[in-house]
Amino acid sequence: MAKKRKYKFFNSKLTSAVSISMVLFLLGCTLSVAMIAPHFSNTILERIAINVFMEDNTSEADIKKMTEYLKAQPYTKTATFKSKEEAIISTCELIGEDPNEFVDYNPLPDMFEVYLQAQYANNDSIMFVAQRLTNMEYVKKVDYQKTIIQSIGSKINRVTLLLLGATLLLLVISYVLIRNTIQLLVYSDRFMIHTMKLVGATGHFIRKPYMKQGLYIALVAFVLVVIYIYLLNHIFKDELPFDIFNMQDPSVWVLFAVLLACSIVITSVATFFAVNKYLRQKADDLYYI
Repeated sequence: MAKKRKYKFFNSKLTSAVSISMVLFLLGCTLSVAMIAPHFSNTILERIAINVFMEDNTSEADIKKMTEYLKAQPYTKTATFKSKEEAIISTCELIGEDPNEFVDYNPLPDMFEVYLQAQYANNDSIMFVAQRLTNMEYVKKVDYQKTIIQSIGSKINRVTLLLLGATLLLLVISYVLIRNTIQLLVYSDRFMIHTMKLVGATGHFIRKPYMKQGLYIALVAFVLVVIYIYLLNHIFKDELPFDIFNMQDPSVWVLFAVLLACSIVITSVATFFAVNKYLRQKADDLYYI
């Protein structure tokens, strides 16, 4: 009988830890996506280019000077010079025309393709950069895709707000589910809690073993979450364009720290209020819970 009771006790705690770990795993996946979102958005923004078109009479010395100037600017990620001959070839390849048709006349000027650092890839910064470049000698025109930049910025803001909302919602759901799970564990001890009250035990004394029990469950749940994350990373690492759970990335350890804190804090708070519920119950009400 003692072995059977011990098995049931262990089984209920393990079931609770698994239930909590699944909720925390969903939270961890959402947080990991939120963590890689800035890197992903930066990758997109750094593919935005400013086209700097040069005057027809620009000398090679001026081109070299312009190249050095652009590469030295803090907003520049890469700056590539493209001659009018290279420009006409790439344009013809894009539209499917024969470059030899333009052998007598090339309407395209020499140009620079300037790719920006992510923090400068917004319309306000680009407008300032474009104005400075336009006023420079031998610069004929500066062009960039204002509508696309605005669209990308708007979508990134929307995704950020969506991830923030999803994280907050999961935190609320986590607390509710974990509290219900802990409350079911305490439910079977409600009469014992009432008996301890009758013999003069304080609320702190009654709560203490349950708080320890909740801490153990939280730690087991966290270990299970780490196992889930490791398995997910191992199974799908070749399917994803980037490594979500790269163990060499410090942000992954920050994620683990956040999940551990959430597991301990939410479980402790849920245990505290679950035990308090039965501490406030009268003897007659215990039969109707």
